[in-house]
Amino acid sequence: SRGRKWQTEEGRAIIKQIVVKKVPQWTGGLRDWQVTVIAWILDGEDVLCITATGDGKSALFAVPIL
Repeated sequence: SRGRKWQTEEGRAIIKQIVVKKVPQWTGGLRDWQVTVIAWILDGEDVLCITATGDGKSALFAVPIL
């Protein structure tokens, strides 16, 4: 659908490519759940993410800025 372009397989692949290119020192890349949530954010959805300390929540607001 028109409003969900980042949630598509292609959109998710682009998110991963951007992170690899812009943050080369992050050798492990994004976790699958991070890609999913970032896609929701980029598609304009409201998100509430609750996960343990150190799981990578900061990437959820940092990556969309890239």
